[in-house]
Amino acid sequence: MRKKIVIAFLALFVSLPSLTIEAQQVIFLVRHAEQSVESEDPELTEVGKKRATALASMLKDAGINAIFTTERTRAIQTAEPVARSLSMESKRLPLRDLDGLISRLRTQHAQDRVLVVSHSLVLPRLLKALGHPAEVTIAPKEYDNVFVIIPKNRDNPMILRLRY
Repeated sequence: MRKKIVIAFLALFVSLPSLTIEAQQVIFLVRHAEQSVESEDPELTEVGKKRATALASMLKDAGINAIFTTERTRAIQTAEPVARSLSMESKRLPLRDLDGLISRLRTQHAQDRVLVVSHSLVLPRLLKALGHPAEVTIAPKEYDNVFVIIPKNRDNPMILRLRY
């Protein structure tokens, strides 16, 4: 039931007409799904793969037209079901290239709906760089956040923190 409510809300939210003169981009920020712990670059666990599939189901009608991940396997695997369902390829960015990602979002994807799959320590920095005024913490075992960011022309962006 909760999943259906979140999906219905997202579908309604991203289909609303823009409230500003310029088109607004929507950015979905998520942490990679649950990972195994046996390597330096771990893959997703079975639970993580199910969560990635749930993310694809949740975002299938959100109008996403660009997907970015870090070069880490767990981020790539989290984005794969979304990319596959939308017949897209995700783009890889180095984990530490926060400035490059922000620049691409603001210039090359200013009117797009973008999914970014990253990591628990990077997401708070991304949120801050995109104008979130408050400090955000993501616990080590917390994999269910979806941050929906709608930039505004002159104000702080509208940011929703949802769970899936």
